[in-house]
Amino acid sequence: MKDRAADRIPPYVPWTYRAFLKVRKSYRQHLTRAQERAAARRPLDPLLADGEPAAGWSDGVPVPNPRAAVSKCARWMDEDLVRPDVKAIVEALVALKAALTRRGLRFTNTAGNFLPRLYHPETERGKLWEDAWVLRHSDIRPGQRVLDVGGASTIFSFYLASLGCRMVVVDNDWANCGTLYNARYVARQMGWDLAALDRDVSKPLPFQDGSFDRAFSICVLEHLPPAVRQFAMREMGRVLAPDGIAGFTTDFDAGRPVLVTDKGLRFAYRDKFERDVLRPSGLQPHGIWDWTDAHPREGFLGAFLLHKPAAPPAR
Repeated sequence: MKDRAADRIPPYVPWTYRAFLKVRKSYRQHLTRAQERAAARRPLDPLLADGEPAAGWSDGVPVPNPRAAVSKCARWMDEDLVRPDVKAIVEALVALKAALTRRGLRFTNTAGNFLPRLYHPETERGKLWEDAWVLRHSDIRPGQRVLDVGGASTIFSFYLASLGCRMVVVDNDWANCGTLYNARYVARQMGWDLAALDRDVSKPLPFQDGSFDRAFSICVLEHLPPAVRQFAMREMGRVLAPDGIAGFTTDFDAGRPVLVTDKGLRFAYRDKFERDVLRPSGLQPHGIWDWTDAHPREGFLGAFLLHKPAAPPAR
């Protein structure tokens, strides 16, 4: 079934912005074709090795739910979603979705666009786990300065704004569907303190060191090439304030067709995780960690939280 323009872009996006999206899409397609022509003249980059699986790889073997862990994989999603503390956040997220829908306001699906056919119950349930689990363990309070990298128009960033956080979302609307415009429009309609900036994460974040109390990136890191991923983690660590918390989710797809050199992140490949995430960020694990990778080899989903140590007192 062919997608309608009204499904791809929220109806309240003006024609001037729609024209901008068309021009940018054309430019990006031209850039992509040029890159493909350049790639055809040189050998393809080899698939980067993930390394040897570390201890904790269970390959789908039943493993007890590490209930005390803050950072963990999503193998126990069904159990986690009905925990009273997590369930309350899930219900609040669902209620916010309903409230926005009643007002004719849009939020993205797990694919990062507005197409109704891509709101799959299974993937939306996984996203609820990601969002609620990270929110539950991030000690969110109204008035905090919060950065979300890659989350324009997600229910995650909207929920944080609805709690009274001072939100800044950095994204680049790669689907050309108006996510940045939509984020600003919804924030105005709801009276939220939310700014949405058009920014490529391969470029430095336009903020001073220690600008944010919390920083998040939900299901974004696995879509970045390793060098960009390392740079983005370094930047997020830089702009996080001392004693701040950063929350992330990530997945791994052995058949991921988009990035030919990398298939994402998972706990089993510990050396890669350290190289691409922990060391560049300069941050430390927050709370109790569980590195168990209780997923089949072809796929993985997990959440992890990091902490920036407080600055030592001045002498």
